[in-house]
Amino acid sequence: MYAVNDAEGSDSEVDSLFDEPQIAMRTAPPIPGLFIPPIRLPLELANDIVQQCMSLYFDGRDINQIMLFGRIASGHGEGMGSGLPTFLITLLHCLAEMLRDHLPEKVHEMLFPPKDAPPRARQAILNLYHPGEGISPHVDLLKRFDDGIIGAGPLDMNHWDLYLEERSVLVLSEDARYDWTHGIDGKQKDFVSGGVDGQGEPEWIERGTRLSITFRWLLPGADIVGGPDP
Repeated sequence: MYAVNDAEGSDSEVDSLFDEPQIAMRTAPPIPGLFIPPIRLPLELANDIVQQCMSLYFDGRDINQIMLFGRIASGHGEGMGSGLPTFLITLLHCLAEMLRDHLPEKVHEMLFPPKDAPPRARQAILNLYHPGEGISPHVDLLKRFDDGIIGAGPLDMNHWDLYLEERSVLVLSEDARYDWTHGIDGKQKDFVSGGVDGQGEPEWIERGTRLSITFRWLLPGADIVGGPDP
């Protein structure tokens, strides 16, 4: 993954939240609002999510992206993901607990509102990447999506290159959400800093198939699918 700083909004070549340095980092770069906590989705949960996503949406189909929508009536109650499939509701509950001690309180509350918060619409987007595939640098639509984006991968400066390990969790808020583009280079392998702490000799890591799940809040009125951006 890479990111480029586009805070000035100019038409000149931008720097990305993850533009590509020579060696991909294993730790979060110093970008305000970017959080990559030292947690991993439980292996059993990750395996179940992969199985559910593949069997329900991808196996036997020539598609690589699915968009799902739910309306959230309660941040931590049964309404965590009303309208979303059960396995994604389970994932949201797990993320709420896992991230509690790793995010500022206001960021956690933005992602997982309290029970008395007004109803909101949430999107879950599932992306399947095969080796050599990626996504162009972008900022999630400013007129459609609110602050607070959660990315989970259950299967495997002005410009930063970041290596996200299997079952990693990433949160974009504030500057990281609005002022930096993010994307994935389409290549077969990555040159990554070595060791768990990133201090060892760099190594080449071959890519496998990657499944990512992203949760985003929709702005009021933006949950009208197929309509123009508000």
